[in-house]
Amino acid sequence: MSMQESSGVALWRQVADGIERGIADGRFPAGEKLPGEMEIAETYRVNRHTVRRAIAALAERGLVRAERGS
Repeated sequence: MSMQESSGVALWRQVADGIERGIADGRFPAGEKLPGEMEIAETYRVNRHTVRRAIAALAERGLVRAERGS
């Protein structure tokens, strides 16, 4: 899945939205770990730091819990 910056939506937001959809549709079940940053970055074809920003935004909203080293 390739992200498009030309859509007017920041790349980190597009990644966060994709992860949120995955949570909603059951691809990422509650209580289970998300794939690692590098795997998510490869899936969305973005930089790992973009993934970090997306995860941070989801954590701020209480949708995920970010644990250092996990």
